[in-house]
Amino acid sequence: MKRTFAAIPILLLAACAQVRELQGGEKDTEAPVLLTAEPANRTTHFASDRIVLRFSERVKLDRVRDRLLISPPLEKAPDVTVNSGEEVVIALRAPLAPNTTYTFNIGEAVSDITEGNAAAGLTYVISTGAVLDSLALRGTVIDAFTDKPEPDVLVILHSDTDSTGFTTGRPAYFTRTDKQGGFVLSNLRGGRYRSHALQDKNANYRGDLPNERVGFTDTLVDTRDSVAIVLRMFLPLAGKQQVKEAAVQPDRAWRLVMARPADRLKLTSVDRTGGRLEWLEEWNPSRDTVLFWPNDTTMLDGQRFTASDTSGVIDTLTYRPTRKMPFNTDVKYTGIVGERTAFLASRPVRSIDQRKVRLRVDSNTIKTDQLAQLLEYDTLVNSRRLMLTVDPANDRNIVLELLPGAVRDIYGGENDTLSLSLGSATAAQAGDLKVNVVPDSTAAIAGPFLLQLINGQGGVVRSETFPALPHKADFTSTRAGAYTLKLTVDTDSDGRWSTGSLAERRQPEQVFRQQGEVTVRAGWEVVIDWQVVDR
Repeated sequence: MKRTFAAIPILLLAACAQVRELQGGEKDTEAPVLLTAEPANRTTHFASDRIVLRFSERVKLDRVRDRLLISPPLEKAPDVTVNSGEEVVIALRAPLAPNTTYTFNIGEAVSDITEGNAAAGLTYVISTGAVLDSLALRGTVIDAFTDKPEPDVLVILHSDTDSTGFTTGRPAYFTRTDKQGGFVLSNLRGGRYRSHALQDKNANYRGDLPNERVGFTDTLVDTRDSVAIVLRMFLPLAGKQQVKEAAVQPDRAWRLVMARPADRLKLTSVDRTGGRLEWLEEWNPSRDTVLFWPNDTTMLDGQRFTASDTSGVIDTLTYRPTRKMPFNTDVKYTGIVGERTAFLASRPVRSIDQRKVRLRVDSNTIKTDQLAQLLEYDTLVNSRRLMLTVDPANDRNIVLELLPGAVRDIYGGENDTLSLSLGSATAAQAGDLKVNVVPDSTAAIAGPFLLQLINGQGGVVRSETFPALPHKADFTSTRAGAYTLKLTVDTDSDGRWSTGSLAERRQPEQVFRQQGEVTVRAGWEVVIDWQVVDR
C-alpha cells in the first residue's frame, strides 16, 4: 500500500510537468482606434507645437518617415514617438504657415503591438486659421505604356502661378496612390493648381532626377470642380544620349540599352591592334536596344570601345563576357512573317548546308536542289533569322529536320539534331482571332492606331496599324493560348509607342488595354467586340 500511495504524488508531479500548447483566443484583426487627440481633431486656430494621439490599445511605429504623410509638407520633419504604450506624440520642429489647413495622414505608420494591424485611413486635420479647407480632388494614376494602375506614387499639387515648383520647389499639397492607383487629396483650398504624379526616387517631393517617372495634366485642375482626373506616368527621354546598360550575352552579342532611340551607333576600338573587327547590328523595333555581334571574338575579352552617334562619342565601354559560350547553335520556330515561316538562330548564321536539311510536306520529301530556294537566312534585316517559303496555314504535316551541321554560325558553331514540326501540328494548336475595335459612343479618339496582341510573357505576337476607328482585325492562325489586346494612339506614325516630354509638356502616346484576357482556342474562330472607352 505504501508503494501504491507513494507513487501517486510522483505521477501527479509528472503530469504537472508536461508542456502543453497554450490555447489562446481568436486572432486580433482589429486596427487601433483613435480615442482622443490633443489638440482635438479638426481644431482651428492651431498654435501648439505638440500633438498627442491616444489609441485604444498599445501601438508601435513603423517606417514613420515613409508612411506619415503631412500635407502641405513641413519645412522640417517632426519627431514622432510612442509614449506610455498607447500614445503617439508628434513634436513639431518648425512653425506652421498661417491660415493653412494641414492633414496628417497616419495611415500604416501606426499599428497595434500584437498583430501589427495598421490604422489605415486614419487622418488628423487642423488649421492655423479660422476655418478648415474642405474641398477634395480625386483621380487615378496609370502607367502610360501598360495602362495599368500605379500604386504608391506621389500626386502633387502646386499653385497655378508656380511654374517651376515641380522641379525646384515644394508642393502645396500631396498624397500617395492606393493599391488600385486611386487617390484623394482632401482638405484643399479652393483654386486652380498644376497637378503632377511622381515616382520620387530621392524623397524630396521634386521631379529632379532623370530616372524618375512623371505624369501631368494638360490643363490646370480646379478644386471646385468634381471631375476626377487621370495622370499617365512615363519616363521622359534623357536630355542627351547615353548608354544605360551594356552586357555581353552568353552567345557573345553585346547588348546595349540606350537612353533614347538611336538612328546610328558605332563602336570603335581603343585597344585593338591588327586584324579586322566588324560588328553585325540587330536593333529592336523602338531602336533603343541593340545587339552588336562581333565577327571575331579572339582576344576580345577586356578590350575597350567608344560608342558614338551622330553627335560624337557618348561613352567608353569594356567588352567582358561573364559566361562560357554554348557549344551548339540553337534554332527555334518563331511564327509567320508574311507568307513565310520564320525561325531564329541563337547566333548569326554564316551558311546553311542544304545537304543536311530535310523538309517533308505530307509524305513528300522536298529535294535538296529545291531547298536552296525554300530555306534561306535573312542577310538584310536579321542574320539570325531563317525563312522557309512554306506556309503551314496552307499545307499539312510539315516537318523541318536539321541534321548536325546544317546551320553554321559566324563563330563556327553548328546545330545539333533539330526536328521542327509545322503544318498540321501547328494548325492543331492554332485558332483564328477576329477583333472588332469600335470607339465608345461618347468618345472621339483620333488615329492613327497600332493594335497589338500580347502573350503572357509580354511579347508582341501579332500587330497591325490602321488610320481610324472602327476597325476589323483578322489574326488568323494564332497559337492557342491567353492574350491581351493593346491599342496605341500612334500619333507620330512610327509603328511603336512613344514616351512623353515633361520639358515640352508633351503627353506620351495614349494606350488602351482591353479588360481581361482573350482566349484563342485551337481549331476555333474567336470573335471579340472591343469598345474602346477613353478615361
